[in-house]
Parts: sequence; C-alpha cells; structure tokens
Amino acid sequence: MSLIEWDPSFSVGSARMDADHQRLVALLNRLYDAWHGGEGVDELGWLFDELLSYASTHFEAEEMALRAKGYARLEKQQADHLALKASVLNFRNRHLGGAEPAVLTEEMTLFLKSWLLEHILGEDMLYKSIFAED
Repeated sequence: MSLIEWDPSFSVGSARMDADHQRLVALLNRLYDAWHGGEGVDELGWLFDELLSYASTHFEAEEMALRAKGYARLEKQQADHLALKASVLNFRNRHLGGAEPAVLTEEMTLFLKSWLLEHILGEDMLYKSIFAED
C-alpha cells in the first residue's frame, strides 16, 4: 500500500522538478512499506539514508534553479528544506536508538506525508509560473 500516490496535479511546471518529486514520493512510499513490512533496523536505516541523500540532491538542484531565476521566496524554500532534512534525521536517529516503532511510524507517516504534499502543493506551486516561461 502506498503512502502517497503521485498525481499530475502535483506538477510544478518543470520536468526535472517533477521527476525529483516523483522520486521523493517513491522513496517515502518505500520507507513506509518497509516500516510496515517489519524490515530490519539496517534496511530502514539505509532507506532513511537514501531519502536524506536524494532530498539533499533535489533541494540543491531546486534551489540552484530558483536562484538562477531570481525567485523571491528562495529563503523560504531553503528554510523548508533544512527543516525537512532535520526532521528525517531525527526520525532516523530515534528509530536507530530504539524508539517505539508503532508511535514513531505513526508520527513519521503523518509528518512526511503532510510535509511533502503541503510543500509541493503549497510552496512549490508558487514557482510554477517561472518555469512555464521556459
């Protein structure tokens, strides 16, 4: 079962950003499925690491593209990106530290799903028009 299903309405007007967002959704879904499938600590730790790594790569590319366009809300994007990375790292560390799986899973699922959807459908949609000009 997927946590988030990609929908064309999530498109931000950039094929590159859309592909990155689809990959982030896929990684969140893999992490969610692994957690609910009873995967071991090593597998979940690896998925957290992959999510953090890919998110960092995407955030750098997105911020660079927005900087090149002179995007006025770049600082807000950067702050949101830092907050997400810090939260995912916190979830990962709590998981590896032995936090109660059921509580952590519920908390992580609600946070990641709402953050990603709110960020893409809210903040990222605000830059859609600058990519439509290309």
